[in-house]
Amino acid sequence: MSNLLNMFLNILPALVVFGILIIVHEWGHFVACRLRGVKVEKFSIGFGRELFHWQSKETRFAVSLFPVGGFVKPFGEEASAVGPEGPRPGDFLAASVWSRILIVVAGVVMNFILAFVLFSSVYMIGRPVPGTVIGGFVQGYPAEASGLQIRDRIVQVNGLPTAYWRDVLSALDASESRVVRISVLRNGQVISHDVTPRVENTRDIFGKEVAMKRIGITPDPEVSAFERYGFWESAGKGAEAVAFHTELTYKALYYICTRQLSPKNLMGPLGIVQVSGQAAKAGISSLLLLTAILSVSLAVINLLPFPALDGGHLIFLLIEALFRKPVPVRIQERVTTLGFYALMGLMLLVFYNDIVNLQVMDKIKNLLRLGGS
Repeated sequence: MSNLLNMFLNILPALVVFGILIIVHEWGHFVACRLRGVKVEKFSIGFGRELFHWQSKETRFAVSLFPVGGFVKPFGEEASAVGPEGPRPGDFLAASVWSRILIVVAGVVMNFILAFVLFSSVYMIGRPVPGTVIGGFVQGYPAEASGLQIRDRIVQVNGLPTAYWRDVLSALDASESRVVRISVLRNGQVISHDVTPRVENTRDIFGKEVAMKRIGITPDPEVSAFERYGFWESAGKGAEAVAFHTELTYKALYYICTRQLSPKNLMGPLGIVQVSGQAAKAGISSLLLLTAILSVSLAVINLLPFPALDGGHLIFLLIEALFRKPVPVRIQERVTTLGFYALMGLMLLVFYNDIVNLQVMDKIKNLLRLGGS
């Protein structure tokens, strides 16, 4: 019974996250269609068999069995659906090429907007983050013999103020001097100590080797700081977060395509279910951050010039706008079909990665369970 409850508590946050991402993305397409005078035949959340639906004017709204995507189907979207008299008013193909471009990119734009709103909201609502109180020392590193003490609160590193633990790490990494001056608050007094960091080669999230400065201190896990900003500062930090995660996603895709990063790092729906459950347990801020990051990833992936994705349709439309002549329907259909099969292959890969990763995690849990008292 408890296992079923835990499974439900993991799946429910994932369904909420998937639902928000899909609805916002498809709503962008839907609104753009309405703004450009294009009628929408169907608005579906999910694929496959319809669970339920309702009719509103000319649009059929549906929720389908597999909630891992969705689609908006305009009237007259395909040449085969247009009669011999040509596109009618309200058909997708009757709209100007720039109107169709707007409709295609609207979903991606809405995902970026959603990410910006969520990131900004988290900064404005506030969240607990590691503070700057020293909780311990790593044996053999410079800080151990520097005069710093446990429970010291770091207030400056080389003159730079530190409000959060990440500020300490950033200031250490940005220091160009061989010796770093660390100022701490101890018994109401500010005391400074000079520490010579140890430069070590480590690996970043992509597995690439980078140099990092370390002095061997760890934060006190029981002492956190509450990070919160005003409206405009939150908006600025939200925009920075969108830009950062967009760049990060493109870098990850580039490294995978150039074989500098293993495709095993790709996470699919099962992985997102597990991560969503963990984020929900950590609090609403963590769940909002996860949704924002996934929204950026969805926008970036959809914008790739890949057939069957928004980016693939965009390429066809840009060619039409440039040469004032649409790409032949036969070519579009063949390329889109090949792209669809490739996309299904990618989906199988991420599902396989999820299953393997979940099996590995289960084995680790079993080992821990066997070794515990």
